[in-house]
Amino acid sequence: MSKAVRSHQLLARPLGFLKGLSRKSIIKIAVIALALALVLIRLPASAIERFYSNGVYPLFQSALTPLTNLFPFAILDVMLVTLGLGLPVWWIVRLLKARRGRRLKTAARLLFHTLVLASLFFLSFQLLWGLNYERRPLIEKLDYDEQRLTPESIWKLKRQTIAQVNALYQEARTVWPDESSWRANLHASLNETVKQLGNRRSVAAAIPKTSLLDFYLSAAGIEGFVNPFGHEVILDREILQFEKPFLLAHEWAHLAGFADESEASFVGLITCLQSDMAAVRYSGLLTLYQYTPTLSAERSASAKEMAMADPMPRLASGVIADLEAIRERQNRNVNASISRAQWAFYDRFLKANGVEAGIESYGLLTRLVLCARFDNGWSPARRND
Repeated sequence: MSKAVRSHQLLARPLGFLKGLSRKSIIKIAVIALALALVLIRLPASAIERFYSNGVYPLFQSALTPLTNLFPFAILDVMLVTLGLGLPVWWIVRLLKARRGRRLKTAARLLFHTLVLASLFFLSFQLLWGLNYERRPLIEKLDYDEQRLTPESIWKLKRQTIAQVNALYQEARTVWPDESSWRANLHASLNETVKQLGNRRSVAAAIPKTSLLDFYLSAAGIEGFVNPFGHEVILDREILQFEKPFLLAHEWAHLAGFADESEASFVGLITCLQSDMAAVRYSGLLTLYQYTPTLSAERSASAKEMAMADPMPRLASGVIADLEAIRERQNRNVNASISRAQWAFYDRFLKANGVEAGIESYGLLTRLVLCARFDNGWSPARRND
């Protein structure tokens, strides 16, 4: 048998299999194949940046977020209840209706259709938000230099942060502004920040909501997240008022297409620090203080020298009280077992979406702050600016 004939037969087998299928079955198989392809194949970052993150994605976000803002409840809850109840009921009813001797075949068909449904959800996730994981990273857009990360720069950042958060405490915390006021200010600052970082469109602000999952969020130590199917923001109801501006800015940064956690934190932080409202800046500085490592003068000779030449100021008593309130909230609500399981799952999810650092990406915020160059205060400088 010639090689040409053998090759023709090998190609004919799958084609013959497809010929025996209906058009609907072929479409379903194609959906699974496309989902698998998106899992295995990484698309070019430049194309994602141009045609998706700065192309069709902002159109989705500007349409979906105002729509979900109209509902006083989380659309995510409706989706979870519908899926959580509907899928088991579908399986049970179909299996009960199947004739004796055909239940195995019915179960196989149900498994296939469930796989199709899961593929559709994955494709929807990628189209509505997930492809942002593949956009160009900020370190390629910013004037970013790893050589700026030194013990001296860390010491200086920590010192400046303490001095600024102390100076702001009285103005920010004496009378906390109403939420509608600081949210409007935060939104304006966010749109300015994302444009400085290369986004061409403004972000539609999502009204923060709570969810039926609130008890789980507190137990797992999750302070907020974005529903990628509805472009809505869910925040843990237990977070404190002075934490909320930064946490909301972080989630709005996700809505702006910054999927990476460290980048969303960076955008959220710069958003807060560029605000002209003391309460918003205080929330950002309090977060920056918590993320910036403290150099030990006992273990580092350079830190000892800096401590003698330029002593680290003490935190104001009110700032210390706020930090203790955050720790008390976390200790009161977080369940260690649930938190470990949740973050292990999220670590795998991030790595599956191309974030090599996994949950360690949360700790990259300080590196971005220290290695990037800023103009006019906290305005990030772009490459070739």
